[in-house]
Amino acid sequence: MEELISIPKYAAKNRLSIHTVIKKTMNGELPTVVKHEGGKEVTYILLSTEVLPEEEIIDYKKEYEALQKEFLILKTKYEKLLSVSL
Repeated sequence: MEELISIPKYAAKNRLSIHTVIKKTMNGELPTVVKHEGGKEVTYILLSTEVLPEEEIIDYKKEYEALQKEFLILKTKYEKLLSVSL
């Protein structure tokens, strides 16, 4: 879901000057939407409120056990190949 926020509110929320926010919108660093309200053009900053899993929680113990199991299987196959070739 996307949320619209005015430039002054965005500046206050992120502790930036309004001038800095305007420069970022002019450079294309911040996505903007222009709406006509009361005969004037008002610029809003488009905020994405989607929560993306940036970091997945990893259970290292399970991952280690899975690798250990795979290692033992491969080790057994390798030993069988060595015993057959001799």
